[in-house]
Amino acid sequence: MPDTPAPRVMRSVDDVYGDTFDDQEVEAALNESLSPRSLNELLFDLVAETGLPPGSAVLDVGAREGRYSFELSRRFGFTVRGVEPVRRHLDNAARDLAAFAVEEPEAAARVRIDEGVAEKLTDPSGSVDLIWCRDVLVHVEDLETAFGEFRRVLKPGGRALVFQMTATDWLTPAEAAFLWPPAGIHTSSVDPQRIEAAITGAGLSIEQCIELHGETRERSEEDGIASSSQQLLWVSRLLRNRAAYEERFGTIAYEYLLTDSLWGVYQMIGKLNPRIYVLSV
Repeated sequence: MPDTPAPRVMRSVDDVYGDTFDDQEVEAALNESLSPRSLNELLFDLVAETGLPPGSAVLDVGAREGRYSFELSRRFGFTVRGVEPVRRHLDNAARDLAAFAVEEPEAAARVRIDEGVAEKLTDPSGSVDLIWCRDVLVHVEDLETAFGEFRRVLKPGGRALVFQMTATDWLTPAEAAFLWPPAGIHTSSVDPQRIEAAITGAGLSIEQCIELHGETRERSEEDGIASSSQQLLWVSRLLRNRAAYEERFGTIAYEYLLTDSLWGVYQMIGKLNPRIYVLSV
């Protein structure tokens, strides 16, 4: 799917409503799965492809509540340090790590979550085998410094796995101005050209760039999670009942909920294109 819309041709009503295709055939074709991939399994498969052994040093940048830090330790036996700037997430991570330690003490012992930001990592230079950074850098304005820090802390031959949302030309400037500010997202940090310039400018190489478009959202729908269709329903309700929701939850929460709901819908209709970057030193 192109990120830039193609010019549209004006059709006649005969073109549109004539006998141009068989309705049942089209319905059957569109109801066939394209075998979309799961985002989690795709990311973990990419980690496995690095061939890193148990005990390897992994840095989870923007760890939130530690979910992926825990999973990286559990699945691969890695020693994981997560960094997270939000106090609420840090408190919840400490709670969840304590629960994880009861269930899987050995895996939990390999995980710690610290306060920190991508632009100022405290890890020694050349100390990290793998950086995991999932859906975080849209909130970072200074990508050049962040990727420079990635380059600094990675060992020779180390890799970074970065999941990053990008905007396409289908997203209009008015939509971008409406969408990004309530979620703390910087317009320049969803521009793929600027992202890739920051990566290479920091001295990192792009080994792979996997453009997902709506694929992983399709997978959620086919798995019965229906996250995007639910978000579409929420968008309609949020727009029709704004005053009541704002009074109940507050303006900040309302605006964020609307942005977050559009986030999934816009992936499905081509306005947002999530990408996975595999980077190396």
